[in-house]
Amino acid sequence: MLITVCLGILTSCSPTVKAVTPSPENPVSETLYAVVNTNQEKQTIHSFGASDCWGIKFIGKNWPLAKRNQIADLLFSKDVDGNGNPKGIGLSMWRINVGAGSFEQGEASNISSEWRREECFQNADGSYNWDKQAGNRWFANAAKVRGVNNLLLFSIAVPVHLSKNGLATGSPDASELGKINLQPDKFSAYAAFLADVAQFYTKSGMPVNYISPVNETNWNWITGAKGKASQEGTAATNEEITKLTKELDAQITAKKMNSKIAVCESGSHHNTANFLKKEPNRSNFINYFWQPNSPGYAGGLKNIEKVVSSHSYGSQSNVANLINYRTSIANKLSGLNSGVNYWQSEYCILTNEDGIKGSGRDLGIDAALYLARVVHTDLAIGNATSWQWWLAVSPSDYKDGLIYIADANGTMGELPAIKIDGIVYKSKMLWALGNYSRFVRPGMIRVDAAVSGFTDPQIAAGGVMISAYKNLTTQEMVVVVINMGTADKKIKWKGVNFTSPILKTYTTSATKELQYSTTPATTEITVGARSIVTYLGTYR
Repeated sequence: MLITVCLGILTSCSPTVKAVTPSPENPVSETLYAVVNTNQEKQTIHSFGASDCWGIKFIGKNWPLAKRNQIADLLFSKDVDGNGNPKGIGLSMWRINVGAGSFEQGEASNISSEWRREECFQNADGSYNWDKQAGNRWFANAAKVRGVNNLLLFSIAVPVHLSKNGLATGSPDASELGKINLQPDKFSAYAAFLADVAQFYTKSGMPVNYISPVNETNWNWITGAKGKASQEGTAATNEEITKLTKELDAQITAKKMNSKIAVCESGSHHNTANFLKKEPNRSNFINYFWQPNSPGYAGGLKNIEKVVSSHSYGSQSNVANLINYRTSIANKLSGLNSGVNYWQSEYCILTNEDGIKGSGRDLGIDAALYLARVVHTDLAIGNATSWQWWLAVSPSDYKDGLIYIADANGTMGELPAIKIDGIVYKSKMLWALGNYSRFVRPGMIRVDAAVSGFTDPQIAAGGVMISAYKNLTTQEMVVVVINMGTADKKIKWKGVNFTSPILKTYTTSATKELQYSTTPATTEITVGARSIVTYLGTYR
């Protein structure tokens, strides 16, 4: 997760959402038409997810069982209460961090907060202590019990005893900048470690579907001016990632595992899609790993997942960037003609983005609507098959959590008291993501959809956005509509032939949290101002 390193790449905040004014092409004062073309198929949805960093290690190990289950239900449950309201957002992927051992080092780790230090399963002598990361293991099991079928292990740093500098963060030495913090003869050992951890989870009843061996390698992850780092992390060149991926592929094969490798998680869409002269060995990820004539081509490996994982940080400073970055990724992958998918694999509202700040916890609808807009754009323009949030649970006064925790007095922060117990807060961002994750299930296919008057993505970003998904087996149709405006919108269906007499409706707004209601399938619908609404029905 990118905390401070990427701030320099962000452009200044300059909102460019086009004003929505009535016209024959944009009749916002009239009834709009939601045009859904069920025959025009787009991408197949893989999953929606979030990660267990950082506080899960404390919550899952120390907190009262009832509160642990409360949090797990909010994240993973697909149940409903007596009124039909969802109890949780039904995530379909859970990201499990594999620690590097900074937690055992304590202050000597040079990582400022113990909340961001992680335990390591492997001891310096190569033996394992499988009692480590107990909190992470508790939540991984809770996810599995509640039906989460996609578990992904992600590593952001090399185990400290395998690293060059004995730390889980990089060295500021000029000769080491941009390189992986791994001893040159330990690539195989690191790969074996990752495979062993995945095999342990699998044998413990939590099958690991995916291993992501590196994370945001286009950042240096060195200690700051005061000699402290914010978290574990390592840089790596494209060549080093290739070498590690091949070693991991061999380990998975030798151990007869079913896990697949997600080859590289880029910290920036810019680095993902473009060749950067200043970072020639840490950019151009799509072409480097997925062009068949590239020296880093991963498509020939036996245990590779055909996916580009990219993080959305710094990619929506204004609406033009929001759209253009996703368009660029979609076009590049389409040009490969190789079936490689795009996963947006990490995001939170990091800093100033088009008029909204990263600082300051927001449990209300403002951050939720902003999040929904990003999700929509990744799905509808970027053709993302998976969308994954950063911190499932956060203690901080920041827009980085779906669920927030605080001490008994409501005080926020990475505090000692919160390691044992605390108050649980549900954010509207949780429920906004749930408008997608709870209903758009793995295997559904996105189909073409548009709202009259809002077919221009820039206009839609400030007005009405729509996306639609179908289940070929059950003939279920899911439509998500976001109304960013301050007035209700009346909309009629066009193109889709609903066979169910009513549509199940789930609304997130300033006063609602995926609140259930019903709407006749044949009548005009009203999408409330500043709301996200999901409609469920069957179609012919």
